[in-house]
Amino acid sequence: MLSFGHAAIVAAYVVVGLALLLLSLFSRWHWRVKAGLVVLVSAAYCACYFALPALLGWPTDRTVPKRFNLLAVYIQEPDKRTGNAGNVFFWASDLDPDADQRPRAYKLPFSPGYKSVFQEGQGKLRQNIPQIGEAEPDDEVHGVPSDRQQLGQKSVKIKFIDAPPAGPPSKEAGG
Repeated sequence: MLSFGHAAIVAAYVVVGLALLLLSLFSRWHWRVKAGLVVLVSAAYCACYFALPALLGWPTDRTVPKRFNLLAVYIQEPDKRTGNAGNVFFWASDLDPDADQRPRAYKLPFSPGYKSVFQEGQGKLRQNIPQIGEAEPDDEVHGVPSDRQQLGQKSVKIKFIDAPPAGPPSKEAGG
């Protein structure tokens, strides 16, 4: 399968934009049609720009699933020197049978509580003990966040439990 990078997508839109420019300059179309095409191509470029991070697998700020299988954890501590507030990144697959089962990257703002919970889960993963995460909305008010970008994010309580052992293999599976 052929995959294109950022440069190829930008180059494709530059080509489309140039073609639109040439069409607009040398065609006898009404100016409203030309203006409509410019707006349409501009909107398509913006849509692609904002959709690209999801296609690249960047972590989402969306709500964490209620029950999920924890796959990996990366904790980025706050850095006062650079002003980075820190984040907790984790990869999980939703255990809801009606949801998409593919692993997804999630991002939560760094907090000491998240750090300890995720470090414990990560430690058990390193010991080959699968972890099931349970998330529920945190209704407690913790004051105004220092990072104004987090105003739209809801706080969530997360805890991890050891996954039950897998049952014996089915008789049909082994030949």
